[in-house]
Amino acid sequence: MFFDLDHTLWDYDVNTSEAILEVYAYFDMAKWSFFTFEQFVTVFHEVNNFLWDRFNHGKLDRLTLRNERFKMILTRLGVQAHEIPVGIGEKYLELAPIKAKVIPYTLEILEYLKPNYNIHIISNGFDDVQASKLLASKIHHYFDKIVTSDSSKFRKPQKEIFEHAMTLTGASLADAIMIGDNLDTDISGAQNARMDHIFFNPKKLVHHLKVTYEINSLQQIMNIL
Repeated sequence: MFFDLDHTLWDYDVNTSEAILEVYAYFDMAKWSFFTFEQFVTVFHEVNNFLWDRFNHGKLDRLTLRNERFKMILTRLGVQAHEIPVGIGEKYLELAPIKAKVIPYTLEILEYLKPNYNIHIISNGFDDVQASKLLASKIHHYFDKIVTSDSSKFRKPQKEIFEHAMTLTGASLADAIMIGDNLDTDISGAQNARMDHIFFNPKKLVHHLKVTYEINSLQQIMNIL
């Protein structure tokens, strides 16, 4: 069993929203009356998704993603470059990975699977950050191997990260399945590696990709495995 982490098990949207609320307060960003906290959250997710998409497709590196994220967010909101707080990116990275909220039924499905399956993570996230998320959410002990873009030097949807995970875990295609929420990285990547997959689609997004299985709740995995 290969799981994606962010948005599939670790509740990225809730946890990052909590973290950026703390960032907003820490840097007294209410002093900039020309945008609200709600606007800050909205622009954060827009910019963050854009940068992660570029990272996933090899168009920027980890350092650029981290250095540019809040510059882009605050500039878009109208903050002058010289007013952007020093250390804001570092403060966010200090806060976000220690948030503990998981997607509904995460614990139940991991408890259900663990006795009969070897469970692993395949993530485009970074070793240190993903390790912190797993520890904070108290699900680290369910996983045997954590495969990241750092450790493998590949990124989903490249088939090589899946092949690396298979080699590392000793799994075979006949016995392996990938579970993730992102059609572009998790599902297309699994297809590139010819691996069966479960598309986790809680928002019931309309798409035209032919998938092995599709679920709207993690609980539905029990109907498949």
